[in-house]
Amino acid sequence: MSYFFELNKMSSLVDIKGYEYKGIKIDPNGTEGEHVELHGLLVVLPKKPSRSEILFHDQPKKLQLWKRTPMPEEMRRIRSMDEWFEKPAEFRNKFRSYVEQEFQRRRDGVWFYNNGEPTYITGRHYMFLQWSKIDIGYPSYLAFQKEIFTHMAACEADPRCFGQLYTKCRRSGYTNICSAVLVDEASQVKEKLLGIQSKTGKDSQENIFMKKVVSIFRGYPFFFKPIQDGTTNPRMELAFREPSKRITKNNKTSHRGDALNTVINWKNTTNNAYDGEKLHMLYLDEAGKWEKPTDIREAWRIERTCLIVGRKIIGKALVGSTVNPMNKGGEEYKGLWYDSDPNERNNNDRTKTGLYRIFIPAYDALEGFFDAYGNAVVEDPPQSVHIHGIDGDTIEIGSKTYLKNERKSFKDNPSELNEVTRQFPFTEDEAFRDSIEGSLFNIGKIYQQIEYNDELFPNPVVVGNFTWREKDKEVVFSPTPNGRFRVSWMPDPSERNILKTERGKKIAPFSAYGCGGVDSYDLDATVDNRGSKGALHMYNKFSMNRPSNMFVVEYASRPDLASIFYEDVLMCAFYYGYPLLVENNKYGIVRYFESRGYDGYLMDRPRHLMSSSSHVNVKTKGIPSNSQDVIQSHAQSIEKYIHDHVGVNYESGETGKMYFNKTLEDWIGFKIDKRTKFDLTISSGLALLAAQKSKEKPKSDFKEKTFFRRYKV
Repeated sequence: MSYFFELNKMSSLVDIKGYEYKGIKIDPNGTEGEHVELHGLLVVLPKKPSRSEILFHDQPKKLQLWKRTPMPEEMRRIRSMDEWFEKPAEFRNKFRSYVEQEFQRRRDGVWFYNNGEPTYITGRHYMFLQWSKIDIGYPSYLAFQKEIFTHMAACEADPRCFGQLYTKCRRSGYTNICSAVLVDEASQVKEKLLGIQSKTGKDSQENIFMKKVVSIFRGYPFFFKPIQDGTTNPRMELAFREPSKRITKNNKTSHRGDALNTVINWKNTTNNAYDGEKLHMLYLDEAGKWEKPTDIREAWRIERTCLIVGRKIIGKALVGSTVNPMNKGGEEYKGLWYDSDPNERNNNDRTKTGLYRIFIPAYDALEGFFDAYGNAVVEDPPQSVHIHGIDGDTIEIGSKTYLKNERKSFKDNPSELNEVTRQFPFTEDEAFRDSIEGSLFNIGKIYQQIEYNDELFPNPVVVGNFTWREKDKEVVFSPTPNGRFRVSWMPDPSERNILKTERGKKIAPFSAYGCGGVDSYDLDATVDNRGSKGALHMYNKFSMNRPSNMFVVEYASRPDLASIFYEDVLMCAFYYGYPLLVENNKYGIVRYFESRGYDGYLMDRPRHLMSSSSHVNVKTKGIPSNSQDVIQSHAQSIEKYIHDHVGVNYESGETGKMYFNKTLEDWIGFKIDKRTKFDLTISSGLALLAAQKSKEKPKSDFKEKTFFRRYKV
């Protein structure tokens, strides 16, 4: 009976004191041991057995490391269960305990001492290490793969989950892992279908099915091999059916007992490849590289229905990939990723996709940087310490240093630097980097800034909210982790909350020092919180009195009521004393400021953005969002700001002071034909346009495709 079926027979979810979410037991026997937090899941490991039951307990600490248990010599020549049953009863009785031991380890997993540390590996992991021969031989124990297998076990055990979604670096061995899991599961269950899809049908067939799945099955010991049909070199499916005729003696499998009638097959890469099928397990390989017209999100929407009957999940998926550029499958995969956060669930207690995501940094999974015990050597070892790797070579530097050195070698080639960062990411954000080629903005400089920001300590950005201490007299800022504002600079207390009037009207007192841009909305939030967010940026102009040419406030939120957003914006403007430029197609914020007596804080349309057809009266507040002149100027203002103030200035060697990564990431994804989706890009561009108020209108013949250069490095 398979691990998955054994788990379905017990209650795997348990309440753990002090934790909001339930723990997930992964022991088929139902024991509860140590609790570990793993990528948003609380996993309950099996209870640790006595010392004498842990492998390698009788060896010195230095010699305690993973080693395969060799098969008894007398059993190595047995090729099938037919041959086993032909052996004398005395022979079979002699080795029966060994066979039973292997079945138990396959089901329950194994504890072993690893350099003195009691370490548990799941049954799937054991089968991978002990019996899954791959192109380089049998795999070595690697700590990061233990993390993958433990997370996978939790996904299988959790009745709310459809499977695992793993965003990875290159050459992490996930294809080998999933191929081994398919064989392990298929060789235990009756009348099931297990499927494979990759970025192309050829990849599914040749690289996964034939080179890995079939090869791993051939290397299994006879006692794990079910009855197989007569195909000696399967190309389309691995079928555990009663053979139509006996195959050759050297390759024969057992004819004793009932056939499982289970099949592993592959399909071409289409959105509905398995539509209408009932799947027990599905492996979606390189899901971040499926290019149009194939859409991984649409494919998953269809194929997840193959894993469920009614409300009961009857099958599991394994989904993994490095990530292509956004226009080559990456964008769809990114959506799948963000909808698979186990900390964000619907009323059925599932993620939006039903999957649970996992990300492991490249420096924890880099070939050549594992010590003899399978642990990643991340940091540089002390000079006096000699660490020998699995391959026997000395590891002189840590994996993180090695990868940083690789990145430094491409410092003058932003395109190559971006690619090596995306292929070997340290963070989720790096994994989802877009290609520099063809971008509207200089993404190379943007990524330089993001990397710089990530390493800043202390981080200059503080999260919090603005509130009235005394309405219309004093605003205060209160740091809070769930705040709507992100702030990198504040004026001196003497220059906050300054009330200035002109002809009886409240006006912004420090328009010479700074300004703001607002991307507003007029409708209150819907029940499911859909719709674009309200966005605000505050910007310091060039000045001798304040930090110059830098954004100091970032806001992107959609409160339940639009009026809450309007008041947030008003309080921030009052606090800094900066005027605001808004888009006049969303007039709700203008009316709100008027009703509160703060319409003097709203800028009229800048002269350089005026046209001969501009209306007077109310429409002079703000700027039109659909004007081609405005669209051109808006994008050009961001382009110039990035060039001048983002990333490394190669003349001075200094890095810019644009500390808001959300805005930087919004600029990366910006599409001129879908500009309304990029709230932070809109508001930041408006702030920059406001800062250019005194400039003359640029002379330009606007053309959508050529209004400014696309970066091609």
